Amino acid sequence: MDIAALNSTKSLRRNVLSWMCLCFGFLSFAFAVFNLTVNNFALLGYIEVFFSIYCLFTYISLLRRPLRFWQSIVMCALITLIVILATALATPHNGVFVWSFALPILFYLLLGKQYGVFLSASLLVIQSYILGTKSSLSPFTTFNLSLNLMCVYLSIWAISHVFEGSRAQFSRRLRNLALLDPLTGAGNRLSMNHYFEVELQDKSQLYVFLLDLDFFKEVNDKYGHAVGDQVLVEVATLLRVALGRGYVFRVGGEEFALFSSFSDKEAALNAAEKIRADIESKQFDIDGLNINITTSIGIAKFRSSNSLEELVNQADKQLYKAKRYGRNKVYCKFKKEPALDELTA
Repeated sequence: MDIAALNSTKSLRRNVLSWMCLCFGFLSFAFAVFNLTVNNFALLGYIEVFFSIYCLFTYISLLRRPLRFWQSIVMCALITLIVILATALATPHNGVFVWSFALPILFYLLLGKQYGVFLSASLLVIQSYILGTKSSLSPFTTFNLSLNLMCVYLSIWAISHVFEGSRAQFSRRLRNLALLDPLTGAGNRLSMNHYFEVELQDKSQLYVFLLDLDFFKEVNDKYGHAVGDQVLVEVATLLRVALGRGYVFRVGGEEFALFSSFSDKEAALNAAEKIRADIESKQFDIDGLNINITTSIGIAKFRSSNSLEELVNQADKQLYKAKRYGRNKVYCKFKKEPALDELTA
């Protein structure tokens, strides 16, 4: 699965903003020429020229770099300012106010529900006030026309709100289905890859713990897979609590990868030792059964040249040592290893 496909909201907003920049850039320039030469609205004309240049700049920027949230905010703010100012300067008969009906759709598509509600309500109040203070209310002299226009705006607002809410909900559900292990609720391998490649910006103090439950097959053979699954669920919960800040991923049947940042190697080692001790001392009460398990942990620290695969392989080598040297242990490169003759003595 393509990792970029998981960022459907960002992709949607980037595409919407790109086309907005392209369309509104040309329209704004045409209106600017018209307002400067025919309508004699110099202030509005210069603002539209500036807006046209900004649209071109933003469009080029989006071709080269990912969307940044402030770009959507600035775009919505500028369009809203132009529509409000045009409504204030022109007579209602010119129909400039009809651009207001398109703005709730843009607010919700570019900024989401929370901003959409606030901006749509604010625009309705401001435009109603401006139109209500006009000396000539034509074409609003007919009550039915005013009522229909109000209902149209509210309908567009409501549809935009419902659509964006449903879209965001389904996007979250799809993301969870793609990224979460259905049994434990921990991240899966795709989630780990997405976190490392996309979400994690500062990797300078990143440590990876690769954790494997010792002799877990015996739990499944003795108590059944249903009980074993419940143990895995509780282990995942314990890991999230014990790790505190960081991310837990289930990368195999009874194998978990933990990603977190630590100030130094000693802090990482202490955290891993605490996790090992917590699991060793925990009695898992499953359907009246008291089950004790232990875990082996391998630790690796990120280096600037590491890919995710290399980093996990380094942790896996340390995990192999922890298993080889007796299990229920924590191993890392910076910890002194026992000599082979000590193990065979």
